[in-house]
Parts: sequence; C-alpha cells; structure tokens
Amino acid sequence: MNQAMFWKIAGWVILVGIIAGFVLALIGWPAAIPWYMGMMVGAFVAAAGGLMGLWAFLVLNYIFRSFLPWRVWIWFQGIVVLVGLIDVLYFFPQVAANLPSGLALAPGNYLVYLLLPFVYAVFVAIIKSVRTTWEALLPSIFYMSVFTAIEWLPAVANARQWSVAGLIWIILSICNTYLLFVMGKTSPRVQTA
Repeated sequence: MNQAMFWKIAGWVILVGIIAGFVLALIGWPAAIPWYMGMMVGAFVAAAGGLMGLWAFLVLNYIFRSFLPWRVWIWFQGIVVLVGLIDVLYFFPQVAANLPSGLALAPGNYLVYLLLPFVYAVFVAIIKSVRTTWEALLPSIFYMSVFTAIEWLPAVANARQWSVAGLIWIILSICNTYLLFVMGKTSPRVQTA
C-alpha cells in the first residue's frame, strides 16, 4: 500500500462513516440523535476506530507473517477468536455489573448483544470468502470480530445507554466491512483480509 492508496481509502471510509451516521440519525435507530451529530459520530468512528483498527491489523499481520508460517498464523487467529468469544460470554456479565445503570440488561439479553457482532462477522467473512478465496475466511472473521470488538470497547465502557453503544457498533461494523472488502482484492497470501 502506498501513501496515495492510504489517503484514498481513508477518505472513502470517513465518507462511509458520515453517510452511515447520517442515515442512522435520520431514521432514529438505534439512538435518537440529531442528523449533524450522526455525521460527526460517523466521521469520528470511521477515522478513529476503523482506520486505526485496519492499521493495527495490517501491522500485526505483517509482524506475525514475518516469523510464523502461514498455517500457524491462521490457527493463531482462530484461537484468538475463540478465546475472545469465550471471554466475552464468560466475563462480560461480571464487567457489566460495574457499568453505568443505563447499560444494565437482563442476563439473557447479554447473549443477544454479545453474539450478534460475532454472527455478523461470520456472515461478512463468508461473503468475503465467496468473492475471493476460502483462505480469507478465518482472517476475515478475526478482523471483523476481534478488531471491531476492540474498537467498540471504549464506546461500551463510556456509553450510558445500549442504544448509543449499538449506534457506534453499527457504524464501526459498516466501516470495517467496507475496509475488509476494499483491502485484499488480491490473493489472501499477499493481503490476508
């Protein structure tokens, strides 16, 4: 990736975030906020979350691919996804007990809020794999689930309502989906997502 390509991708993902925030604010779902706030949230989430997550993924991928064989790196990503999923399902209800009162949910609702991002990540990864190659499935799940969760964590920790945290997750997911499909139009052995 050269500098011109980076700035082109950065501009487009910020535009995608602005449009997503604007549309979600207009329809008032999942949080009722003014349209201009939706655009600002979308731009900030796309720039701060999406681009930083992509950069972190590319750097991590470069470092680990430098000294690990391809298959070991793929298995490592699968183990991290599995550990992250178990961690979220087991430890999040304990962490949520210390969150602001607006984020309190009935115990059964945690499964919906916590498994929906993983189900979405698998769905997007399958589409990506069909469009490119099946070797991109696990790296795509890794990027969409682990990095979106890491980017979303500050929103969950600082939000006072699930609707606001949900709005940020939707914008992050849209931006990360865009980035996933823009990156890696070549073989996944060259670019793994």
